[in-house]
Amino acid sequence: MTPVRSYKNRSRRLRKKLHVGEFQEFGFQLMFSLKPQLVSFEEALDRWLEFIESQGWGFGGGGTLSAHEISGYLCQFARGSLTEADREQVACWLASQPWVATHQLESLSDAWYGPWPE
Repeated sequence: MTPVRSYKNRSRRLRKKLHVGEFQEFGFQLMFSLKPQLVSFEEALDRWLEFIESQGWGFGGGGTLSAHEISGYLCQFARGSLTEADREQVACWLASQPWVATHQLESLSDAWYGPWPE
């Protein structure tokens, strides 16, 4: 089932169950690379997870030790959506970390039906 189909003829209960219409939830993909001379991969991942958990967000993803990168999808841990303000908060936090070399945040996308290819 894709969100492309019209959801207007569906009951409120079904729209909620399918996470469409007024119940659509948003998140975004991100990637950041580390400065290995300043922080180990494990320590960077711990700091990142501590930050997102303090906000009540969930992160699905991982990283590569050889490329010193962490990437994945960020969304609300409980029901709800991330906003542009949340996206900006993540960008500011990553920019303020001296051990982050570069970061890239994608635009908000549907957390259930996603930006990922099929």
